[in-house]
Amino acid sequence: MELGLAGETCVVLGGTRGVGLETVRLLAEEGANIAVMSRSPEILQPEFDALIVRHGVQIATYAADASMPGEVERAVGAAIGYFGEIHGFVVTNHWMGQARGFASISDYEWSQYFENSLMGAVRAMRSVLPHMAGNRSGSVVLTTAYSARAPKPAIPAYAAFKAALENLVKSLAKTYGPSGIRINAVAPGALRTGRYDERLAGLRAAEPDISVSEAEGRMLEQMGMEPALGRIGDPAEVAALIVFLLSRRAAYTTGLIANVDGGTDF
Repeated sequence: MELGLAGETCVVLGGTRGVGLETVRLLAEEGANIAVMSRSPEILQPEFDALIVRHGVQIATYAADASMPGEVERAVGAAIGYFGEIHGFVVTNHWMGQARGFASISDYEWSQYFENSLMGAVRAMRSVLPHMAGNRSGSVVLTTAYSARAPKPAIPAYAAFKAALENLVKSLAKTYGPSGIRINAVAPGALRTGRYDERLAGLRAAEPDISVSEAEGRMLEQMGMEPALGRIGDPAEVAALIVFLLSRRAAYTTGLIANVDGGTDF
């Protein structure tokens, strides 16, 4: 399906790992130019250089810590200066501390969730939405989590701020819809990311003969998750929906919170 993203410019905040990196890869396949923002984008410069050659796109990287006031705003300003116009913006950065009950979560951890999960997105939106409003067009996709609507006792702070993001999506969709801007979110479930690799390695170290599928089943049990599709998802499966939502194929979709969790919680 032709998505109409060729030649357009999209920003991916948190574009060097997991869902963010897969989003960069898919956008490049679609012919979009990309501004990648993360704390250390230089670590994946060889991959970005390969995508530039393979797909004939432009990829510029910007170091920015979304938890620090002014950094994302500065990076977005630089990207606008370089590309001229930003058509799409994806926020995939987040912070997740150790799983622990409510009474054990420190003020510091609460502040980290606030600065990384909520204010990182707020700063990104505050920097790009006036630009998009001036152009009377644009598409934004934020990343929340299935736990925003199915909280777990071990991650109350994480779930609370993901729920705040979902409310923000609805508010911003109403506010900026008249300016031609669409704002949506994807809510992933269990994915094969860094924490997945750590859990899998631990299980297989303890039980060398266990298969990957058996280990995944054990991991889902430990997390209290029962996806209808019976497996853990891949970051690329989330990225595919993000790229679709950025495109004109989703031109009448805004304010959506889309579960991408294998049917974990409807």
